[in-house]
Amino acid sequence: MRKAASFVILFLLSTAVFAARFYVDPSVGDMNNDGSSASPWSTLADVISQDKIESFHFLPLPYSASSQLTLFNQGAPVQAGDTLILRNGLHGNVYIRGYFNAKPIIVMAEAGHSPILNNLHVVAGRNWVFQSLFISSEPYGNYLNNKLVFLESHGWHGSCSQIEVSDCQIYSTDTPWSSANDWLTKVSSGIFVKGDSVLLKNNKITNVSFGIQLVGDSNQAIGNDIVNFSSDGARILGSSNLFDGNLIKNCYKVDDNHDDGIQSFTTTGLVVDNNIVSNNIILNYDDSNQPLLGAMQGIGCFDGFYNNWDIVNNLIVVDHWHGISFYGAKNCNIINNTVLDPTPNITPGPSWIKVTDKKNGEPSSGCIIKNNVANSFAIDDGVQGNNMVLSTLVDYQNHFVDPTQHDFNLLSTSTLVDAGDAIVAPMYDINGTSRTNGLGPDIGAYEYNFMVGDVESLSENKIVITPNPVSDYINLVGNVKGNIYVFTADGLLVEEVKGNGAITKISLGDLPSGVYFIAFRNAYKGVLKVEKVIIE
Repeated sequence: MRKAASFVILFLLSTAVFAARFYVDPSVGDMNNDGSSASPWSTLADVISQDKIESFHFLPLPYSASSQLTLFNQGAPVQAGDTLILRNGLHGNVYIRGYFNAKPIIVMAEAGHSPILNNLHVVAGRNWVFQSLFISSEPYGNYLNNKLVFLESHGWHGSCSQIEVSDCQIYSTDTPWSSANDWLTKVSSGIFVKGDSVLLKNNKITNVSFGIQLVGDSNQAIGNDIVNFSSDGARILGSSNLFDGNLIKNCYKVDDNHDDGIQSFTTTGLVVDNNIVSNNIILNYDDSNQPLLGAMQGIGCFDGFYNNWDIVNNLIVVDHWHGISFYGAKNCNIINNTVLDPTPNITPGPSWIKVTDKKNGEPSSGCIIKNNVANSFAIDDGVQGNNMVLSTLVDYQNHFVDPTQHDFNLLSTSTLVDAGDAIVAPMYDINGTSRTNGLGPDIGAYEYNFMVGDVESLSENKIVITPNPVSDYINLVGNVKGNIYVFTADGLLVEEVKGNGAITKISLGDLPSGVYFIAFRNAYKGVLKVEKVIIE
């Protein structure tokens, strides 16, 4: 998340204060206009094809180390740092080749408008931002059956990098098809990145074959929804990529492809090292009655080696034994994941976390597999610890709020609470809850939050805190046994005191003023008793 923020800030800081705005309106626009709000141009495709944008491209071609960036369309109205604002209507087939902008050019929807691109293809370019656009061929009366968004480095024209696609809606069709033939003959893939340093953020990608494919380095896919897909939800086929906070759900089985939520491989000579896959939700399906329902693999990393991957805080619910699988891994960390089969008694499944040798027999090494919950573990090579096996649906119900509705937040009575290894646990869970929110980190993707969860108040147990508010000392009046804990409002443990019979005195004078919580755990029920305290 921090990486994404810095990337966006870099874009914003590089945008000129006095940048111009140009308007594009298919219903009333004309390319002979000046592009103002009152006199807009016609379509984005026309803006590109009629050379309205000044930029740089490489010469001579084919691109080589000796090629130089050379100005073209000199004096065109749209220049580096400017913004193109699109209004309702069809903006055509948008093909941008060889535009290396000195500063980002932003292409965005006007507030309240839904501009629709047939597709977006950027070949060899730099410093573009595409925001809040609709990208689909269906409103044009056809099905592309190709790539809806393609960001492409090109051997002849140069690399593709420093591009952002955010808050866009990208779809093959409004409603998923119910026949395999329709999926095979009409569907397009969502976003295909064949480049570096691309940011994909908060996009809605629906009814596609592949959702997101990252073939390149230092790319970031953050907060995207990939819903209804017929191949892989995502592919990571490069290094130093971040895949964080995405939703992948509803796999449609239409052919013999073994579908994955997230897949990677090295069989074509690609180097796929130093990738982070964190805080994602991968669900085989929302509805067990979905048409064309098939078993989907979770995170499948076959044909390694995979070096220095972090797989952290992911929820994976799939009808397959491959929950998380690494065949050939070195120095990879698989930490605090929840990996479960919704039907653990039905083949294929139940879901495992597996680290094993590469297929040629070369062993994995240096991996850490801790703080995970799964149906089973098959760790041939790696350090294990603080993992939990849950085998049945009854097990799920004993630990999670509502597993039948994919709510895998923890119950307060779960033995997963406080049972993780603090040394390897991430700072936050999949929801952004602090892992210090308790006596220790929990096992799995979710940290139990006692301040909003299933708790009992101290007063219900005939234990009284006086005074409250407090400026110096408080007294817990009642028979308190065991340790008493003081937490900040965001769950940080700041004080620990052993209960001392009928009255326990706790000094709070050294703490800053604010809201705190006093808590202890009932040793018999395992339920936290919590009371809010205000320090003045």
